[in-house]
Amino acid sequence: MMNIAVCDDDIEELKEISNFISKNIEELDIAFKIKCFNEGQDLIEYMNFNKDNFDIIFLDIYMKASQGIEIAKEIREFDKECKIIFITSSHEHAIDSYEVRALYYILKPINGEKFSTAIKLAIEELNKENKYIVIANKKGSYKIFHKDILYAESTARLVNLHLKSSEIITFYSKLGDFIKTLEDEKFIKVHKSFIVNMDYILKIEDKFIFIDNYIRIPISGVNLTKVKETYFNYLLKYT
Repeated sequence: MMNIAVCDDDIEELKEISNFISKNIEELDIAFKIKCFNEGQDLIEYMNFNKDNFDIIFLDIYMKASQGIEIAKEIREFDKECKIIFITSSHEHAIDSYEVRALYYILKPINGEKFSTAIKLAIEELNKENKYIVIANKKGSYKIFHKDILYAESTARLVNLHLKSSEIITFYSKLGDFIKTLEDEKFIKVHKSFIVNMDYILKIEDKFIFIDNYIRIPISGVNLTKVKETYFNYLLKYT
């Protein structure tokens, strides 16, 4: 079930946006539900007090009691994953939208074709985030989502998979075979013994990558320029 929020202080536009969403997602044969909000703080309060996160949020930038950009900043404090799509009457805040990692920026009056593009792009991104692999070792089998992998380290013929939860899963494989299994551009081999999830890179400094919790991972000298270039292009594409 895909959870979608729409926030706009104009009731007629709120209905119009909801109708656009329903029409587009019904055509894609995806189960969904929509919750509407007339004000940004109502949306924030709902998200703070309910366990269900929204997958996609359509957010008007200009509202009487609040600015959509500020509401998006508040959302990002506790939800880094939801896809934010701004709907607005002006290009004025287009640059600000990058700061909150907005996925798309739709101008009013709404163009049906651009709206469909935004919906499809959001669903593509959500599908990427739901990618997973199944790992088997002597202890059992594990379904692991790509987004939960920080990095992989190879020792001899063993791969140690380091997860966000701090859990480490060890299994038999060559590192090169493992990255082929992932088939995901967010993973990069930075050293003969290390694969890193670029979503968690904090910085590249000297010959090291620093990821969440300031774990330091070496970059092999011959790969340094290529790693920096690959990471830079990844940032341009997805942030």
